[in-house]
Amino acid sequence: MFTNRKEAGKLLAEKISHIKGDKIVVLAIPRGGVIVGDEIAKKLGCTLDVVISKKITPPDQPEYAIGAVMHDETLHLNWPSYSTDPYLTKEIDEKKKEAQRRLKTFRGKEDYDIHDKTVILVDDGIATGSTVFVILKWLSKQGVKKKIIAAPVIPKQTYDSMRGIADSIIALEIPEEFMSVSQFYKEFDQISDDEVLSILNRYNN
Repeated sequence: MFTNRKEAGKLLAEKISHIKGDKIVVLAIPRGGVIVGDEIAKKLGCTLDVVISKKITPPDQPEYAIGAVMHDETLHLNWPSYSTDPYLTKEIDEKKKEAQRRLKTFRGKEDYDIHDKTVILVDDGIATGSTVFVILKWLSKQGVKKKIIAAPVIPKQTYDSMRGIADSIIALEIPEEFMSVSQFYKEFDQISDDEVLSILNRYNN
C-alpha cells in the first residue's frame, strides 16, 4: 500500500529511471496522474504534459465504462455492439467536447509535439483501462517512437490485455484481486484543477 500519490510517484520513478534520452515526454492523466507523473518527469529530467480521454458510459450506469473517446474523436469501444445504439452518438459527442474543454483548461491547445518521441503514459492507477486504451490508439496516430505505460497499480487482467499494444508496462503492484485504485492508497484525496495547473506551470516556464 502506498502512503499517497507522491510516494507512489517517487517509487515508480526509481523503477523507471533506466529510461534515458532527450526525446522523452511524460503524459499524465489528470488529475491524480499528474502528481505521479511529476515525480517521474523530475527524476528523468524531461517534459511533463497532460492527455485527456473521457469514459463512455451507458445511460443507466454512469460509472460503468463501455469505452472512451479523445478530443479528436479517436474512439475505443469495449463492445462494438454498442455502436448501433442511438444513445451512443450523443454520448460520444458530449464526451469529446468535455475532453476538449479539459484540454483548454490545462493546456490551452489541442496539438502535441510528440512525433518520434518516447511517451511515458502515467496515471495514479489503472482499473479497466478504457481511458488508457483509447490514448494508446491516439498515440499510434501521432507517430510516437515508443509507448510506455507507468502506473503504481494495474490489475493483472488489465495488465495482460495491454501487453500487446504498449512497448513496455511498468507497475509497482499487479494484483490478481482488485476492487479499486483507492484501496492501494492510505491517502487518496481529490486533486483540484489549481493543483494540476500549478505543477504544469513549472514545466511551461
